[in-house]
Amino acid sequence: MPWTALTAVVCGGVAVIPLLLMAVLLFAVGGLSSDSAREPWVWIVFLAPVVQLAAAMWLVLRRGWLPLVLAVLPSAALLWAVYSAAEDEGDAVGAGPVLLVLFPLLAAGFAAAPPTRRWLAARPGRARATG
Repeated sequence: MPWTALTAVVCGGVAVIPLLLMAVLLFAVGGLSSDSAREPWVWIVFLAPVVQLAAAMWLVLRRGWLPLVLAVLPSAALLWAVYSAAEDEGDAVGAGPVLLVLFPLLAAGFAAAPPTRRWLAARPGRARATG
């Protein structure tokens, strides 16, 4: 396994921690009351860590790099939701929520790196159709 793939998996795994913490905190402080449970952004909070972890495992199993790159989308949507909710309330958020998207972005960058892609292309049992 090249260092870029290993770094992508580690960053993908570390990215789950703040996303999962955000989901647990939302649930613990009553964010899923009957009114807010109907909001579509609430489900992004629970979907983001699951997608991130599944994509990291997909890379470990040498199945592909694209899911880890696409796993940054729920994290980015969650970041947008946090900042837009704070803007609606008139609160200052700061740079803290950027950590929600930092590690998924790093994981995506390392997963899309040429050494990782070559390693995935050379996996045993992968045959290309020649015509």
